[in-house]
Amino acid sequence: MRKFSLLLLILTFPLFADLLRFDNIDTTLLLKKDRSPVNVDISLTLKGRDLNKSEIELMDTVQTALGNFWAETLVTSEGKERLKKMIIDLADKKYGIEVDFVYIGNIKVQICTLERLRELLSNVRR
Repeated sequence: MRKFSLLLLILTFPLFADLLRFDNIDTTLLLKKDRSPVNVDISLTLKGRDLNKSEIELMDTVQTALGNFWAETLVTSEGKERLKKMIIDLADKKYGIEVDFVYIGNIKVQICTLERLRELLSNVRR
């Protein structure tokens, strides 16, 4: 009977988890080689308990974590795993929020069109 109760508890635990989605977070990161700005659009899903009550704190955590990355690093598999771990660790350390998993839905990195246009115009004038 104890084994059955324990198994039932383990199987129903995921039912208490919340999913919190952040779609199309638009932020600016720097390129490592010349520190020029690039636009980054990222979508994340966080899984844990009572996350919907802490949406503002988790958005701050995500923005803080993103600010620790170069744009080139963020698009590598190692960089993505570091980002996930950093979000989980920061949420716990800074706000005491337990995030179980972070899923990355989408990452788009685009060179800032205004900066790119200035660069092209300066090359034409020479």
